[in-house]
Amino acid sequence: MTDDELTGAWTKVSGDPCSSSYPDRLELQAGGRYEGAMLPGAREHPRWDVGTFSQEASGALAISTSNDAIMRCTVRLDGDRLTLTDPDGCTFAYRREG
Repeated sequence: MTDDELTGAWTKVSGDPCSSSYPDRLELQAGGRYEGAMLPGAREHPRWDVGTFSQEASGALAISTSNDAIMRCTVRLDGDRLTLTDPDGCTFAYRREG
């Protein structure tokens, strides 16, 4: 998949219980920047708040976390559904907005 296919605003639509710290809304921007946000009233700070992302040759998505570490997730794009699995096996999905 290309960066253009990932670029856009995404809303979390499903996820394992372990996915509660991942943002409810994720905006992947051209040039490899992103912004993540939780729904109003959420008690947790998103693991992904602002930072960078890139696709690796292996197909993994490398994304900076709120503490600036780089996390590598497997990623699958099926139409307007983006499914990610973190290094611990936690799976969650986003749907493209609009």
